[in-house]
Amino acid sequence: MPTLNWIGKDKVVSHHQDVAFKVLEHKYGFTNKGEQNFETNSGNKIIHGDNLEALKSLLPEYEGRIDIIYIDPPYNTGQENWVYNDNVNHPKIKKWLGEIVGKDEEDFTRHDKWLCMMYPRLKIINKLLSDSGVIFMSIDDNEQVNLRFLCDEIFGKRNFISTFSWEKKKKGSHLDNYITTVKEYVHTYAKDKKNFKGLIGEIVSNKETYPCINPGNSISERLIPAGVRSNYKLKNHTLPKGSVISAGNMSLLLKSDLEIENCKLKNDVIIESEWRYGQEKIDEYAKTGALYFTRDLYLRQTVSKPRYKKLKNFLPRVDNDEILKLKDELIKLYENQGNISKIEKLKKKIDAINALGFLDFDINNLNSGGWGSNEDGDEELRNIFGKKIFDFPKPSKLISKLLASYRDKNAIILDSFAGSGTTAHSVIKLNEKDGGNRKFILVEMEDYAENITSERVKKVIKGYGESKKVNKFVDGITTSFDFYELGSPIFKEDENLNEDVGEDKIRNYIYYSETKQPLTRPQTKDGKYLLDNYQDTGYYFYYEKDSLTTLDNNSLGIILTLQEQYIIYADICLLDEAYMLNKNIIFKKIPRDIKRF
Repeated sequence: MPTLNWIGKDKVVSHHQDVAFKVLEHKYGFTNKGEQNFETNSGNKIIHGDNLEALKSLLPEYEGRIDIIYIDPPYNTGQENWVYNDNVNHPKIKKWLGEIVGKDEEDFTRHDKWLCMMYPRLKIINKLLSDSGVIFMSIDDNEQVNLRFLCDEIFGKRNFISTFSWEKKKKGSHLDNYITTVKEYVHTYAKDKKNFKGLIGEIVSNKETYPCINPGNSISERLIPAGVRSNYKLKNHTLPKGSVISAGNMSLLLKSDLEIENCKLKNDVIIESEWRYGQEKIDEYAKTGALYFTRDLYLRQTVSKPRYKKLKNFLPRVDNDEILKLKDELIKLYENQGNISKIEKLKKKIDAINALGFLDFDINNLNSGGWGSNEDGDEELRNIFGKKIFDFPKPSKLISKLLASYRDKNAIILDSFAGSGTTAHSVIKLNEKDGGNRKFILVEMEDYAENITSERVKKVIKGYGESKKVNKFVDGITTSFDFYELGSPIFKEDENLNEDVGEDKIRNYIYYSETKQPLTRPQTKDGKYLLDNYQDTGYYFYYEKDSLTTLDNNSLGIILTLQEQYIIYADICLLDEAYMLNKNIIFKKIPRDIKRF
């Protein structure tokens, strides 16, 4: 399999392992009542800080738990004068490249820099994805080929799902030199295709019927059980063995007598034909009442349970089929010199579809109604902030529909290049639409994390004002989130614990690393060393800030309740190995045995 190489790759392939684990410092919570000085514990998070370090900080709690990841990384176009810096010459990135890659950085092309920046982030993202999870990555022509190679290496080529083409705008730019560019891409990978259930574009729940014969299939016999209903024009009817029922390119050969009595098959009948279904399915459809004889004595089955159709890999800006249909009608009116008022009505309908953008979509039919455009995303931000915020923002409709296609109302969703906060907006709207309980985690490196990313989510919760396309106040949506800053690292450079972060943060970290559960038990005076009991195991952090702790016979008194097993962190252990084995005690040395992510 071809691999992608670039200057500096050898310096970053394992760099994600060396990134310091930093704690998250809670700054405020936000609910419909406004800003709060306590954690809402809603599961919704916005984190301000370098996304590589922030991703690392999520590992103890979220490794293998994120269901959907959507990222919109810098496209590396070379633009630096936007609010969203679309270049890898950002001062923080340049500083990081100099420290990690060294003097080779001087010879980098912008593609080398971009790949060095993306590689360790995608490595941690892969760790965060659940076994049935999926990642969507927006990208354009500048780096889409490189991103594809990168993801083949990190996620595995076998886990590639599709590259969606998104029609991002109606018209090209006057700056386009050789071709009018109106599309971007969304590379999509599963964590593990074996566990991935696919992306559902449409749920069909109306009653439909399907023929049981498929011309061209091999000829075989099926037994049709007595009792199957008949829609034949006669209530009572008999056809002898050897009769052929035919119409068009379909035919049935009776291998036994067919007798209909009171609109039902009186006895079992054997029929030879080009069957679509096996005998097991025929029996199932007969038992449920779905199988029936038609007016022409063909066999069909009725389907009333929901059918799931996969998502299409072309994401048009608007529903082109509907527009074409209206335009065809418009042309006919022109040709027939139809009345002016009807022509004007059709024009308004077409304009309305073009303008619909982010406003709404049918959650049961994502393949229709369009996916929105950059213009819609821009208008959406203007509606919220009253002015232009970003160039070429994604519409929430695009992200909402991608998230909806996963068909899990309780999904945990991560966006580590959060920008204006479109992903959080999309999650909140989607939950309101289908009653879901999805959670969002956003990471934004830039300083606008507070006054744009977070502020947008606040406005979605509180409600926001009028605009050209939204001519009324947009009501707030009941939800909440917590805002965090990246804090200090858990470990110092000499590998010792950084006591400045506080014992509570260290205790939380250790308990998460052991159990993948949040530590909710408060530390008490009598049980100051107990973290908590989980799945018949007692977890203890025998730690003193100003002295070494020794696990020996005298210190076993720290154990509060009888458990099947005990995991005890301490500085030194003097207990005999045979004794610990007998008592199901596992000693872990501080700081050596504290897990590094």
